Amino acid sequence: MATYIIGDFIRETRIRKGYTQEEVSYGICTPAPLSRIENGMQAPGRYILDKLMERLGMENSVFNVFVSKEEMELYERVQEMVRNMADGNFEELERQIQKVEDMTRKTSQLERQYLYFAKAELLRHKKGKSEEVTELLLKAVHITLPQFDGKTPLYDNLLTFDEIMIINAIAVQYAENHKEEDSLKLGYWLKQYMEQRILDSRQKAAKYPVIVYDISNWLALGQQYEQAYKVCNEGVAFCVKYGNLVMLPLLIYNKACSLAELNRKDEAKKYFTQSVTLFEIMKLDEKACRAADWCKSHYGIEL
Repeated sequence: MATYIIGDFIRETRIRKGYTQEEVSYGICTPAPLSRIENGMQAPGRYILDKLMERLGMENSVFNVFVSKEEMELYERVQEMVRNMADGNFEELERQIQKVEDMTRKTSQLERQYLYFAKAELLRHKKGKSEEVTELLLKAVHITLPQFDGKTPLYDNLLTFDEIMIINAIAVQYAENHKEEDSLKLGYWLKQYMEQRILDSRQKAAKYPVIVYDISNWLALGQQYEQAYKVCNEGVAFCVKYGNLVMLPLLIYNKACSLAELNRKDEAKKYFTQSVTLFEIMKLDEKACRAADWCKSHYGIEL
């Protein structure tokens, strides 16, 4: 059985996928440190290792690195921020942001990317859509993708998981400001990227359905119901295959809405019922009630 050191694995994976050192390291570090890492002459820090692995389309769940107590504490704080954002625990997120901000004053910009992302999500929770939210998101993504103008897909660039979610958050802001075309341009880019370049099944299972769900919302806003229906079908099939039960009822619900808008109400009722049942099974009773009420008030369909 082969024994890999970090550098060997990165180099062999990069070469197998046909990526250059410049493509993998862009915005994370210069090619020179990556070359030293690949040749075993330099040990990567935790953040750099994670981001390099993500550019290769996978999560770092294999390699450990030796870090200082301060680095480990910062890493754990950032992970707490991630969990609080995912759980919608904005009160705790606000406390964590201040702690992480104090800890990152003397660190590299790379470690501040998620801080800006968290600040944007907190501000969005407090104020809703605003130019300030978009500015914070752009500030975050520009740390590693400085040439991204906020609207034009960078088809030649490799992306980290954080970059994907930050760009998707920018697309959400455009949709909330009635710029669905800009949202869809970014959304389809991210969807295609995840289909073609992300190998890590856990990360893909978590993030891909979110992007597909958002695309279906933006298509519906533009009254492109047939396309929304097709995209929802893709998302539902993906969730079933990879076991993402969080996004499954949301995608089934959007599928039902698209069918109702296309005047296919018998089919729509079937999928509305499925989505409400799934919400109830997951003990999301408030979402189940809202979905049933919307179905009745907007489409005249009683479940």
